[in-house]
Amino acid sequence: MKIQKLDIALDGDGKNILVADFPTKYTDIKDLSKPERIVEVMNETFQLSEKAEEYIYLICMTSGCRPIGFFEVAHGTHNAALVGVREIFIRALLCGAAGIVLIHNHPGGFSNPSKEDFRVTDKVWAASEFMGIQLYDHIIVGRDSWFSFAKEGKLAVVFSEIPDYNDNR
Repeated sequence: MKIQKLDIALDGDGKNILVADFPTKYTDIKDLSKPERIVEVMNETFQLSEKAEEYIYLICMTSGCRPIGFFEVAHGTHNAALVGVREIFIRALLCGAAGIVLIHNHPGGFSNPSKEDFRVTDKVWAASEFMGIQLYDHIIVGRDSWFSFAKEGKLAVVFSEIPDYNDNR
């Protein structure tokens, strides 16, 4: 399967459209229902744990956790990146996503969530409830560790359709 990195652009009328950035061949990516697998794919494809500045990615998925598209939604400094809920859901809606995963790195090496990470997760979760696009997880990648809001029970969503998440709680 190929991993399709997508972006959005404005067409001639000023409307948002999807634009394919680059496809990457990646073998054995049937689904991304486990946070361990998501971290592995993001590190192998985007070298997320090795980046010197904070990057936030959005993975848009089907209800069966098959990835539809990967987006870089923010790129910041050594300890912060600004991301908007609107920008996340524009991409999710254009893809036709049933669910999304946010994943970002902490260049300092530690994967512990900050107060801002909790604030952003809460805002995205609230919007996901309203939009009908499930927030499957928000994952933070450190140099040698990672943190999953879903696995740690820090999301208000019950992942009844995703047995792998329920099994790991």
